[in-house]
Amino acid sequence: MGVSVVLALGGIGIASFFFLKRREAADAMAQRFSGLHRLLVGKYFVDELYNAVVVQPIKNISTVFLWRGVDAGVIDGAVNGTGAVVRGTGSALRRLQTGSVRVYAASLFLGVVLVLGYYLSR
Repeated sequence: MGVSVVLALGGIGIASFFFLKRREAADAMAQRFSGLHRLLVGKYFVDELYNAVVVQPIKNISTVFLWRGVDAGVIDGAVNGTGAVVRGTGSALRRLQTGSVRVYAASLFLGVVLVLGYYLSR
């Protein structure tokens, strides 16, 4: 634990020397070790690697397959297809509703005769 505290205090001391007292020394070190400086400023480029390996493939799969394929194709197709079936059925059944009670009674009578005829013929 003591070694960790000494190393931490040493790091704080070096940082305060370079960035508070002698800023030009920090700039000189950055130029001298430009590759290491670029690597450290880029945070080891972990974010760029993660973006290229994980984020972009998931984004592309989600956009092409899930959004356009499943959502727009399957789900929207099912909803729109259901609406079209209901609209078509309603258009066909609307023609059967005339508002005449005699036609309704005749239809009921015909249905009863057909059902009784079916059961009596078996």
